Amino acid sequence: MDHRIAALILAGGASRRMGQDKALLSVPSSAGNRTIPLLAHVSHMASACAERVHVLTPWPERYADFLSPSVVLLPEVKQHSGPLVALLQGWSLIVAHGQKRGETAPDWLLVLACDMPALDAAILQTWCHSLQSVRPDAIAALPQHQGRWEPLCGFYRQSSFRHLSLAIQQDVRSFQRWLANESVASLSVNDSNVLQNCNNPAQWQNFLAQQDARNP
Repeated sequence: MDHRIAALILAGGASRRMGQDKALLSVPSSAGNRTIPLLAHVSHMASACAERVHVLTPWPERYADFLSPSVVLLPEVKQHSGPLVALLQGWSLIVAHGQKRGETAPDWLLVLACDMPALDAAILQTWCHSLQSVRPDAIAALPQHQGRWEPLCGFYRQSSFRHLSLAIQQDVRSFQRWLANESVASLSVNDSNVLQNCNNPAQWQNFLAQQDARNP
């Protein structure tokens, strides 16, 4: 691939509906012989196609012990401002950290929510390769589900952050509202289960039941 990809995982939610920190829920590791925190799973999946994985969170000390030393923990300072603002903050920090290392900004940023237990490295790699054919005017490449973009499981072009900054200045706080006015390329999804989020205990139990059914 002739483009550079970094990853940003957003882990700043309060997890009120779940009743406990979603990032710490236990999921089977890719090796299958143990369980790992959900955030560790998502970061491992992201590393399959990103040069460097970053986690934006107000609680870096909570996650530091179980994440790979190569994962960069970024301190979220504008907590409770919503994921759109968090995305812009994360991008700004990634660029600043890269400049300190003498690196140019990545061409694409893979953005993921921290609560995606069914995320699969193979589909992320397939999407990575497809970025080479994304039309030049598209500021993002995202999957769709039930007619809506999945903004926290896809790729944003470097140029998108100028658009995002302008939208936030105009008081836009919804991903769907922002993306509705932008050119976005669609990523194909054969199994929509990889997009599932776990925001509450019922969704989490549903995921566990699916896992049990697949691995009797």
